[in-house]
Amino acid sequence: MLPNKPAQLLGKVPQLLSKVPQLLSKVPRRAWRWLVRIALLALVIPLLLQWIIAYLVGDDARILPPQLLAAKNLLIVTAHPDDECLFFSPSILGVLDRNKAVTGGLLVMSTGNNYGIGETRRQELLGSCKALGILEKRCVALDDAALQDSPTVWWDTALIESIVDKHVKKWEIDAIITFDEGGVSGHINHRAVSAAVSNYALKNPNAPVAFALTTTALPRKYTILGDLPLTALPFFWRILAALTFPTSTATTNGGERALVANTWHRYLLTRDAFAQHSSQYTWDRHLYMVVSRYVWFNDLKRLPTNADQPQ
Repeated sequence: MLPNKPAQLLGKVPQLLSKVPQLLSKVPRRAWRWLVRIALLALVIPLLLQWIIAYLVGDDARILPPQLLAAKNLLIVTAHPDDECLFFSPSILGVLDRNKAVTGGLLVMSTGNNYGIGETRRQELLGSCKALGILEKRCVALDDAALQDSPTVWWDTALIESIVDKHVKKWEIDAIITFDEGGVSGHINHRAVSAAVSNYALKNPNAPVAFALTTTALPRKYTILGDLPLTALPFFWRILAALTFPTSTATTNGGERALVANTWHRYLLTRDAFAQHSSQYTWDRHLYMVVSRYVWFNDLKRLPTNADQPQ
């Protein structure tokens, strides 16, 4: 009979734990002081950055490009109901809350009917839109046979492009926010939406400016604010300039990227929006609404447009 190695290892755990205090006592006091300082910096720096970006420089043109801040009609394009608050809420609230003249629109390519509760999720979406400040008449979840929620099916990007174009014209959209090529979570439907909007922005000369939410590596996704210093690094000089010489007009190095952070109030609105998706509010989603960087801040990159191509 083979020995039960897992059981043997578990049996040694109490013995190993009993040695921890002895090992810790051997750490020099000087090393402890440095460890405490590093831990404090790791806590304070992200909190300070969050406060600066959310409350002090968030409406500066070098941090939030004028194409978004001055948009009259903003369109967020997602794949499933709840994407808007799981991933995009800092961007949505950061734009709509700063400029009350902006009208927000949410275009969701499916009802999220993978488990047969599409109509329930469509109704939940309306509650989320209300919490995020998006009018019900511009809160749309489609139910096209070719665009059904599926973790294995690549959607028809040409169809998505035509749908986006229709709503851009109908709602007079002048700015779009959507997924980047990684789709944040890697979901195949997310990536199809990204491919469609990217191609629409690139090929259509009348397409409005479009920004994509940056996908990060898995270890960076669930660090609350811990990833903010790394994310904000490319914005370092812009943040300093915004603190010193604020501006609401475009700059030579602005407009390509955006960094948006939730204030505490907007974070609570994000939680309220997701609470409307009661069918999706499982224990792991409770945890997600605390630890995910995407409910605290967003960094966006501008998608290439038809005008960027050499003539």
